[in-house]
Amino acid sequence: MWGISPHIDLLSGVNSETSNVVNILLLCPSDPRSVIATIAEASTKINASKLLSSNRPELRFYIVEERLEVLARHFLLLHIFFDDNVPIRKRAALYLEVFGNSLIQEKTAAYLEAKGTALVDFVLDGKEQAGMESMFDLSLLKQRERDGLADVFTSWHASKESNLKEMRDEILRSFYADRYDCREGVIDWDYHTQVQPYASIIHPIQFREWRLNGKAFEFGGATYDSENRSLVDPDCSTIFARTRRTDNLNMDVVTGPFVSHGITCDRSNSFADGLFEIHHKGTGVEQHRYSATDVALYNITSFMWQASRGKEYQMKLKGDVLSGLGADDQSDLPPLYEDENSDKSDKMKISFVPVRDARKIFNKRFKQYFDTLFVSRGTSSILQDSNLYDLLKGDATMVVETCRFDVSKSASYTQESIENIREILSNANAVETNDTPNTLGDTLLT
Repeated sequence: MWGISPHIDLLSGVNSETSNVVNILLLCPSDPRSVIATIAEASTKINASKLLSSNRPELRFYIVEERLEVLARHFLLLHIFFDDNVPIRKRAALYLEVFGNSLIQEKTAAYLEAKGTALVDFVLDGKEQAGMESMFDLSLLKQRERDGLADVFTSWHASKESNLKEMRDEILRSFYADRYDCREGVIDWDYHTQVQPYASIIHPIQFREWRLNGKAFEFGGATYDSENRSLVDPDCSTIFARTRRTDNLNMDVVTGPFVSHGITCDRSNSFADGLFEIHHKGTGVEQHRYSATDVALYNITSFMWQASRGKEYQMKLKGDVLSGLGADDQSDLPPLYEDENSDKSDKMKISFVPVRDARKIFNKRFKQYFDTLFVSRGTSSILQDSNLYDLLKGDATMVVETCRFDVSKSASYTQESIENIREILSNANAVETNDTPNTLGDTLLT
C-alpha cells in the first residue's frame, strides 16, 4: 500500500552520465515513491548537463511485488503522475488523495473508475495511454497475471460492491481489541512516543484523523465521502491490511502514508525550508506552522515539475507550496525524451514483475545485471540469501529499508533489527555508507 521510508534518488552513487543503461531493481517497495523521485532528479540533471539524446542513459526500473493489488496501485499512481491532461496543481493533490486516503472526493472516485477502465484496455489489449505505453514494459507479465490485474482494475468501478468503511472499522476493532473504546488515548500515546520524536511535521490532529477515519491528506475544505476502491482486494473483498500477514495489518491502520513523501524534502529553497518552521521553540509547546500535507504536496509538485520541465522547482512565496507553478502549469513532454528523434521507450522503461515470493527474481538472465537494488522491510530476510548478491554488479548500490518509522515497533526492536541487517551485510562484504540525502537514517546504503 505504501512504504515505511522516505523517497530516495536511486541514482545516488551511480554515475549515470557515463552509463549507457542503468538497471534498478525494487523488491516490494509498496509504492512508486523512489521511482518518481529518481525520474524527477534524472530529468533535472540530464537537462542541466545538456546531453545529446544519443548520450543519455537509459533508465530501467524493475518493480517486484508479491501481490497483484499492490502492483495495480503502481500502475495507477504512475499513470496519475504522468497524466499531462491534468494540470500539476490539481494532479499533485489528486495523486496524494488516491495514494493515502481511504475516503476520496466524488470526482476523484470518477477519475479512478475511468483510469481503471483505461488500464484494463492497456494490460489486455495494449491500447495507448497518452504516450505512456512506451514507458511501461509488460513483457514479464504472464497472461493470467494480466487477467488478474484487469480484474483489480475492474473492481474500481462504482458498480462493484464495496464496504470499505465497515471493513476498516472491523480492522480497527481487531487491532485495538479491548482498547477500542479508548482508542483516541492510544492514538495520542502512539503519536507522542513513536511519531513525534522522529517526524514531528506530522500534526497530531492529522495523524489522529487518519487513524480514525483513513483521511491522511485533505485540501481546501473538500468533502471526502467516496471510497478509495484502489485500497480494496477484490479477491477477498477486504482492505489490503486484512491479510494473513500481521505486518500489513500494522502498516494499514498504525503508521500511515505520511512517511513516503510527507516528512522530508529538498530544503535548498528557503521557502521550502520554511515548511519546517516551528513556533514557540524552547517553551515546551512547540508547534509546526505547516504539516506533512504541505511537505508531501511540495514533494509531488516538485517531482512533476522536474519530470516535465527538466529544472528545479522553486517556491516563490512563503507558505504557498504551489507558488512556483505560475499561471500555466500544464506539463510539457519530459526533457528525457523531448528530441524529435528520441522515443520514450528508448530512454526509460518500467517493468512490472508479479511473483509469489521475491526470491523468484533470482534468474540467470539477471546475473550481475543491476546497478541499484532497493530491499523493503518486508523482504529484508532475502538479504541472507547469497543468490541475491549475484544479481548485482560489482559496484552496485543497495538501499535497505528498516523499521525506524514503523509505529508498531519499539526503539529497542528497531535498533536490534538494524544491527542484524548490518551484520548480514557485513558478512556479504558490503560497505555501509550514510551520505545519501533524505534517508534520515531509515536506510542502509551499501
